[in-house]
Amino acid sequence: MHLVSAIPPQGPSAEDGSGSFVCKAIAVDYDGTIAEQGRVSAVTEATLRALRDAGFRLILVSGRRLENIRRACDVLDLFEAVILENGAVSFRPRTGTEDMLAPTVDERFLADLKRELPGGSLFVGRSMVAADAGHAGRIEMVIARGGYDLHITACGERVLVLPVGIDKGSGLSHALAALGLHHCDVAAVGDEANDIALLEGCGLKAAVGNAAPELKAAADIVLPGNASEGFRNLADRLLADHRSLG
Repeated sequence: MHLVSAIPPQGPSAEDGSGSFVCKAIAVDYDGTIAEQGRVSAVTEATLRALRDAGFRLILVSGRRLENIRRACDVLDLFEAVILENGAVSFRPRTGTEDMLAPTVDERFLADLKRELPGGSLFVGRSMVAADAGHAGRIEMVIARGGYDLHITACGERVLVLPVGIDKGSGLSHALAALGLHHCDVAAVGDEANDIALLEGCGLKAAVGNAAPELKAAADIVLPGNASEGFRNLADRLLADHRSLG
């Protein structure tokens, strides 16, 4: 891990043998990365607009559901691709196109889970189920007992239940293929353990200053500044490098 000042300067792509990182796209988590208390501030919105206007392709990768992110985020139109439900749903804001990248929630599993957790708070999306992190062990037991092809991922105070093979990394891969980009073109930034999959394989892996320890361990750089301040510090450096390249 290195501080943001150690980001390798952008230059010719690795295709010419230089190995330099060329950032063409920025993949960002939502809550705790560009948003605080569920909202993108005016200063962070200005930073996102500056990145877009400079030619960076913006990709949002979140655990939120589509209807939820539409209510919370006023700047969806800045993103060329939006991945939701931790990799299970793809949304293109400019066309309104929505695609499922995973099977819908297994109703038999959901019924079993409700029996195991009567009165428990469950947040059910189209493919993802979220629950309080304290229920992780019992959820694992339900999955094992029913032979369900599901896995759980930690996300702060919650755990997310999704089909095996679905995570933020698989969602990002879908978005990059649609945009004609590769992981080596991407700077990715997040704050929670479920963002580890988002960072994997990217040209630059960044964690905001108050990120989960396991994400910091997986990152190339830990940014000065918590949450959106950390994101803006990364953006400022990428914009400065972009300007220096002319």
